Amino acid sequence: MKTERTRKLERLLQAKFDSRNDFYVFECTIGWYGGEIVDCIKYNCQREITCYEIKQSKQDFHSKNHLTFIGHKNYFVMPYELYEQVKNEIPAGIGVYVAIDRLEEREKTEIINEHGAKRTSYYMEPIDGLEELYCIRPARSRDLKADKEVILSSMLRSMQRDRVCALPKGE
Repeated sequence: MKTERTRKLERLLQAKFDSRNDFYVFECTIGWYGGEIVDCIKYNCQREITCYEIKQSKQDFHSKNHLTFIGHKNYFVMPYELYEQVKNEIPAGIGVYVAIDRLEEREKTEIINEHGAKRTSYYMEPIDGLEELYCIRPARSRDLKADKEVILSSMLRSMQRDRVCALPKGE
């Protein structure tokens, strides 16, 4: 049973995808008899596979559910307040999208170099909320951890499941 917060994080993630170039499915079981489920998996026109694990609370983050990070890039999707609590526990190479209300300017620095050119830098602080996703930590690209054909066939099977479940009765 999904919480409303999890559903909101799913909708925010879905809004990040480009409908012309990204093919994605939520709750994708990997393999025919697989015991691993990816919260969301995306395949794009650059032939890159990205996996997303949605975590909505600290208990969810520490749950015994397996983290299926098998993609070229892999991300956690979570509220900003949760990220602040668990950021030191996130493995190297795994990216993070945080749900925020907005970015707020905290500090503005102006530097003038020896040639007289002025450069302004801003420090922006995320404000917790559920209005948009912000990539606070990019993922590093790596080799797939599963066979690409198995991943793509798993995605197709899950997409078919969603399509059939969405059809009105009798069709």
